[in-house]
Amino acid sequence: MPSEPGDHEPDEGSSTADRALTRSDLTRAFWRYFWSFQISWNYERMQALGFAYAMEPVLRRLNPDREAYAEGLRRHLQFFNTSPFIGGPLVLGAAVAMEEAGAKSSAHGVKVALMGPLAGIGDTLVFALYNSVVFTIGASWALQGNIFGPIFTALMVLVPYFAVRRWQFFWAYAQGRKLAARLAGGALARLTEGATVLGLIVLGGFVPSIVKVVTTLTYRQEVTVQGRASTQEVQVQHQLDALAPYLLPVLVTAGTYLLIKKFRLKPVWIIALVAVVGVTLGWLGWFAPTLPEVAR
Repeated sequence: MPSEPGDHEPDEGSSTADRALTRSDLTRAFWRYFWSFQISWNYERMQALGFAYAMEPVLRRLNPDREAYAEGLRRHLQFFNTSPFIGGPLVLGAAVAMEEAGAKSSAHGVKVALMGPLAGIGDTLVFALYNSVVFTIGASWALQGNIFGPIFTALMVLVPYFAVRRWQFFWAYAQGRKLAARLAGGALARLTEGATVLGLIVLGGFVPSIVKVVTTLTYRQEVTVQGRASTQEVQVQHQLDALAPYLLPVLVTAGTYLLIKKFRLKPVWIIALVAVVGVTLGWLGWFAPTLPEVAR
């Protein structure tokens, strides 16, 4: 008697174990990623739609059963966001290999484990280092009237970006098949835990530079100077800077994380909530991105 969907664990099913992907399937997945990964970006799930679109030909090949195919698409439509240049192709290639090996939950685990750390590493290498050098050189030549300036910049962006992403995808696919064969003894769980810790460290380091919020509130205290009593006005932010710099940005970040994890609010609602609260408190004059010059 044929089994109903859900009778066994989707992770260990045999529907994908006896099927292999062709080079055409892999190429199609890569090109889908290349053209759609950022175009389909949205505030709710960010790069998830592009990731699922790239995985679609793979899932169609490996899951002839319609229910298993639909379940795979739903699984890869979960929230995903990482560096599209160094990180995204690597995670995609590894996830494709896990799906082919029948390790479906491992494909999801690799995404969760690697997207955070690779986002920090990729964005730093690409935007902070590589792009800064390339665009500086190109701009300096362009300002001198040299046509080679924009040509140099275009070539140094288009060619390396494509080559690096293609290499990452196929390399991660080859390595992912080996990794899937050796997944045992909680190796993926340890990888996930370690990568999560690294991702939180990277995120914590970016909080002060990304989240800009200070309080403009003041309080008055009575002080005695040389026997004379007077009222002194104290900036709350100055006291916070002396005791716990960047406390408010950390609290804002922790609050949004709590809304996601505990109350399971969608990112769109959190963005709207932060915008409304920020505008309201700014209008009341309680908080601002920086202290006014007169208050320093």
